[in-house]
Amino acid sequence: MLYNLPQRSNEVLQEILYTSENIVDTFLDKQYKTLIKLAKIELLSFYDTLERDSNGRITEKGSTEWVTKIAILENKLISILQGVDYNVGINNYLSDYEKIKQLNYELHTKLNGIVDFDKLEESLTQKERFITSKVLYELKQGGIKLNFVEPTKRVLISAITLGSSITDAKKQITELYKLNDETNSNRLKSYIGQVARDGVYSYNGAINQTIADGYGLTKYAYLGGVVADSRPFCKKYHGTEIEKKDLNGILTTYLGSPNLSAGMFRVSPSDYENNFLTYRGGWNCRHIAIPIN
Repeated sequence: MLYNLPQRSNEVLQEILYTSENIVDTFLDKQYKTLIKLAKIELLSFYDTLERDSNGRITEKGSTEWVTKIAILENKLISILQGVDYNVGINNYLSDYEKIKQLNYELHTKLNGIVDFDKLEESLTQKERFITSKVLYELKQGGIKLNFVEPTKRVLISAITLGSSITDAKKQITELYKLNDETNSNRLKSYIGQVARDGVYSYNGAINQTIADGYGLTKYAYLGGVVADSRPFCKKYHGTEIEKKDLNGILTTYLGSPNLSAGMFRVSPSDYENNFLTYRGGWNCRHIAIPIN
């Protein structure tokens, strides 16, 4: 069933969507530049430790000292992720969640006539802590190591074992961090962006889940943005009203198909149903499921 928000409510929704994307884009641009700047400082020091011949070719492969040097560099790159310069951006990003909360409260006041949000704060705070903990883990310990530390190590280990020149090693690192001209992105930047977007939209979802549970709302308007690579679920249900009683059947169908479940979280239909307003269409989803009367 198609669903159209009343004009004043839709204006607030558009502000929520704009603010959500703006928070992500602002954080992503600054955070990526900060990370690469800090990494290059450590790499310049690392290059100076490498033995080389008169032609500038690395001559470390004949010994095992380079293993220790790589390990030291790895620890320094990991230290960047725990440092003040890197973390100030994350803290600013997380503080912007308050803007998201207030806009969602405004939406539900206009749309559902809800004015008492104080009784929801304890439950919402618990959800917010979980989301922020996940964001912090992914940006400081989890996937960031796989997308930043490990690729950097692989390029340098390859250069050392092949006896490449320092110049070539630097070029390979530059290529690793280079942004695609068309997308202005790369693997590392895309990862940071996904974590940031999932955090913001999961928080939108946590607010909506808390309101739905607190006020017994069992119908959801599935609204937001459709892009070229939107997953099948989002294309199908964009702009529609979904009833909670129908969710299990819908999710069982989609999660049971490798094609239909593209991009969705790999959990059971019952888990997805219980957390639908937070999970929505899955990774990097730009939709919001809004509880409605």
